[in-house]
Amino acid sequence: MNQTQFVAEVYKIASEYIPAIDDSSSFQDVIKDLEDMKDKALKWEILSSSLKPEPELFPVRPTLRETQARRQGQL
Repeated sequence: MNQTQFVAEVYKIASEYIPAIDDSSSFQDVIKDLEDMKDKALKWEILSSSLKPEPELFPVRPTLRETQARRQGQL
């Protein structure tokens, strides 16, 4: 991929997210919009991961040795 193809792909990705971007948009505008996209994606990732329930650990049963020690008052 050369530089021209790269710039064309960046414009394509940015314009799919923000239709107002076209070939007349400046590089700075496109970079700003890409940074906004990144920030929103990170915020969404934080939000969606905070809504996931914490994994529940399986109940751990004491070992025979721990049970015997507890019965004898050693624990």
